[in-house]
Amino acid sequence: MFGEGEELRFDHLPVQRAAGEGAPADPADWLRARFALPLEGFSLETAINRFIQLALRQSNGNVSAAARLLGVSRDYVRYRLAGGKGSEGAGDPGAEHGAD
Repeated sequence: MFGEGEELRFDHLPVQRAAGEGAPADPADWLRARFALPLEGFSLETAINRFIQLALRQSNGNVSAAARLLGVSRDYVRYRLAGGKGSEGAGDPGAEHGAD
């Protein structure tokens, strides 16, 4: 009734939306529909670094696996870990090439 197994989890419960919210959110879309960038600005560099750290945790520190999760090259992840910034372009392995 609630899914596989005996454990009841929140994802087993039906989603209730407020009136006028429209279609259910795409589960593959990780960005919440109501998210708004803060008026004082947003650090894309910090966000990129957080995604890399999350991918590394999920892959138990395996840089190649983390790169696959992120859809970038292993060299790009290694470059970012070494303190590189994505905005310079020159010398950035991810600037010219897509994922491996």
